[in-house]
Amino acid sequence: MTMKTAVVFDSAGTLLKVYRVAKDVRKGIILENVASTNIVALKRGCALVALKVDTFEFLDGMSPGTSLTSYIKQAGIGLDVICRSSRCSTERIETATLGDTLATIGDMQDAIAAVKLKCKDIYYVNMGFIVDVPRATILYVLATGGRIFSGVKPMIDRLRTSDADVYIASGDNRRSLSTLAAELGIPESQVFDALQPAGKRDLVLSLKRRYDRVVMVGDGINDRLALEAADVAILTVQQEDPRPPALYDSADAVVYDIRDVEGAIKKSLHSMDCTNS
Repeated sequence: MTMKTAVVFDSAGTLLKVYRVAKDVRKGIILENVASTNIVALKRGCALVALKVDTFEFLDGMSPGTSLTSYIKQAGIGLDVICRSSRCSTERIETATLGDTLATIGDMQDAIAAVKLKCKDIYYVNMGFIVDVPRATILYVLATGGRIFSGVKPMIDRLRTSDADVYIASGDNRRSLSTLAAELGIPESQVFDALQPAGKRDLVLSLKRRYDRVVMVGDGINDRLALEAADVAILTVQQEDPRPPALYDSADAVVYDIRDVEGAIKKSLHSMDCTNS
């Protein structure tokens, strides 16, 4: 009897090569190649918040000195809480974000300009903040651009040909993920956006009730809970970000090129079958 398998992929850093920039609001400096989830994990009381916008042009023509949060409230732009370092409610995090008075439109424009300068042929965009929740202060303004890693589409096609169902589970916005899914031939019904770490884990647990084996493929600390919940956990490190040892401990296999995921899955599933036989 054929075993039913689901393979769940994170997006940014896993399927997508991304270039991340943070602007330190207080110091006024640009930080390149930042791992925003790692910053949040190391700073107590902080949260990573994404803007529900899908184009870098949303601030074109705006005055740089205008308060960023004032504009967000006026324009009715939504927020997604991606991860947090302590137990704060989503409502409290959103209130703290919108209570900031320091970050300006110019800060976000600077971060976006830095990404455009280094990242050509941008396929994917994401913007947001790292927020100090107790102090209701935006510490960093974030902008990210990216494109699909070489070899991803053929790899996904081979997985689907082998009768695996492929899913995307990400903290990113729906429009960016829909574009990615269409490029890779993944049905919209198998794309899950704006997921916090616990949401990724819960998706994996839900899939385990429907499939014989569930594989999670991720690259960052926000994937750790899902990796631990999966039958097979694959950590990809092609995106050269710093990662804590605990993330490596959560993985059954580590790959340095996304094209090697297929082989790692086959090897891990074969090992599972031998153990259970």
